[in-house]
Amino acid sequence: MTTRTPTRPQTAEPAASKAADSTRSKIVTAALRAFATRGFEAVSLKEITTASGANVAAIHYHFGSKEALIREVLQSVSDPVNRMRRELLDAAPPAPRRTLEHVVEALVAPPIRLSFDAMGDGRLVPRLILQTRALPSEFTTATIFQQYDDTAVLFVQAMMDTEPGLGKEEAFWRYAFAIGAMHYIVTDSDAANHRLNRISGGLCDTDNPDTIIQQLTAFVVAGMRARAPAKPGTVPFET
Repeated sequence: MTTRTPTRPQTAEPAASKAADSTRSKIVTAALRAFATRGFEAVSLKEITTASGANVAAIHYHFGSKEALIREVLQSVSDPVNRMRRELLDAAPPAPRRTLEHVVEALVAPPIRLSFDAMGDGRLVPRLILQTRALPSEFTTATIFQQYDDTAVLFVQAMMDTEPGLGKEEAFWRYAFAIGAMHYIVTDSDAANHRLNRISGGLCDTDNPDTIIQQLTAFVVAGMRARAPAKPGTVPFET
C-alpha cells in the first residue's frame, strides 16, 4: 500500500508578505510625491498616510520614524541612479579605449533618463533634490552624502584615469560643476519651466533626453579638458 505524504498546509505568510511590501511601496511613493512638492518639514505623516491609503501605525511599523521614511525615499532615488551609473561605466570600453566622453555620459545619462520616467514620478526626482538643496537639514544633507559620495569619488577617479593631464583638484571642482549643470537642465526640462526652450525659440528641445545627454556631455567634457586656472598670486598664463 502506498503511503501518501502529508501535504504541508498552506499558510497566509506569502500573501501577508506581499501585502506588507505593497503597503510599504505605496507609502514611499506617496511620501516622494509629497516631499518633492512641499518639502520635508511641511509634510505631515497624516498627509502621507491619507495619500497612500495606509495609517500612521503602518509608517511606524515599516519605518519606525519620519526620518527613516525620508531616508528610504531618498534611497529610492539614489539606488537606481547609482546602479545605472556603475553599469554604464562597467559597460564602457576598457583602457586605453575608454574616453572621457564614456565616463561623463555614464555620469549624467541615468538621472536625465530617470527624470523622463513614463510613470510620471521621475519628474519628481529633480524637485526632491532641489528640496534637499533649498531647505537643507543636517539629517538630509548627511543622508545625501552617504548615498552618493562613494559613486562621486569613483567617477572623479575614472575621469582622471581617462585624462592624465587632469589634476585631482580640478577633477573634483569640475565634477561638482557637472552635477550642478545636470540638476539645472533636468529641472528646466520640467514642463513647469521650459525656460531654455522658450528663450531659444524652440531651438533647444528640452523634451528630448537624448539631445540633453548629448549636449551636456559635450559641455562637461570641454570643461574637464580646459586648462587649469592660475593659482591666486601667480602670473596668469599667456593667451
